Amino acid sequence: MLIKGVVFRLESDLPPEAKFLMEDFRLAVNNAVRAGLLARVTSRNALNKPAYKDFRQDHPRMYAKHLVSALDVAASILKIHRRRVRSSAEPRVPFVRRLVMRANNQAYRLDRNSGIVDLPVRAGCHVKLKLVVSQYNRKYLDDPTLSLGSLTILPDRVIVTFRKEAPEPYAPEYVISLDTNEGSLDGVCLRRDETKIVRARFPEVAIIQQRHHDRRRRLQKKKAHDSRMARSLCGREGRREHHRIDYRLHQVANSVLEFAERKKSAIVIENLKGMKFKRNKDLNRRLSVWPRRKLHQIIEYKAAWRGIP
Repeated sequence: MLIKGVVFRLESDLPPEAKFLMEDFRLAVNNAVRAGLLARVTSRNALNKPAYKDFRQDHPRMYAKHLVSALDVAASILKIHRRRVRSSAEPRVPFVRRLVMRANNQAYRLDRNSGIVDLPVRAGCHVKLKLVVSQYNRKYLDDPTLSLGSLTILPDRVIVTFRKEAPEPYAPEYVISLDTNEGSLDGVCLRRDETKIVRARFPEVAIIQQRHHDRRRRLQKKKAHDSRMARSLCGREGRREHHRIDYRLHQVANSVLEFAERKKSAIVIENLKGMKFKRNKDLNRRLSVWPRRKLHQIIEYKAAWRGIP
C-alpha cells in the first residue's frame, strides 16, 4: 500500500469550533505523552491500556475516534523520543506546542466534488471546512483508484492522505545508474548494445542555500540585541529557502522519472549512508546541508507511485 499526502489550502479561516477541537486534541496528545513517559511505554497498544479510560473521563465531549488518533500521535512522538534518548545524554521531554489535529479515515467525510470536509466534534456538533481545490488537487480527488487515509488539520491548511495499491513495475529495457553530486545527478543509461551519458543539473540549489545562509548571518548580527526578532526573521528566511529548494528538487526528480518512463528504464541510485565530512568548517557546513538524501527520497517515492523499478 502506497501513501501520499496532498496539501489543500482553506478557503476561509478555521471556525471557532475547529480551533477548540485542535486545542483539546493538543492537550490530549500532551497528556498521553506524559502518561507514556510515566508508564515507560512507546507502542500504541501499550499506551491505550492505561490511558484510554482516563482520557474518556478527562475529555467526555470529544469524539472517541479523535482520542484514538491522539494516542497514535503520542505513540509516534514517544518513539522519536526513545531514539533520541539512545543517541543523546539529556534529551528534552517532548511537548506539542503547535495547533494540530489528525483524524483517521473513519472520523471525517470528504465530498470529492465540492471539496468540503465534514468533521465531527462531538455528538450533534459537526464542522464543515471548505478546501481550495486546485488543478493539482483535482487530479487526486477525481482518481477512483485512490482511497482516503488520515486527515491532518493545521491552522492554515489541511493535509489529506491518499492510498493506493502499488502498481506492478514494468520489465526494464534500460538501466539508469545515477551518481549524486552537489549540483547535478550524473550517470549512464545503458543496455547491452547501447550506453548513453545522462545528467540532470540543479546548480541553483547550492546558490540558494549559500544566499540564505548569508542573509541569516547578517540578520543575526543586525538583531543581536533582539533575539525574538532575530528568531522570527531567520525563521522566515529558512521557510523561504526550504520552499525554493523543495520546488527545484521536485523538478529534477520529475525530469529523471519522465526520462526513465520513456526509455522503460530501472533507476539505480547510490547509497550515501555513513558519509563523514572532515574538511574545513565552511565546506563541512555546505556539505552537511547538501539535500542529497531528500532528493533520493523524492525519486524513490515517486518511482514507486508510478511503478518504475
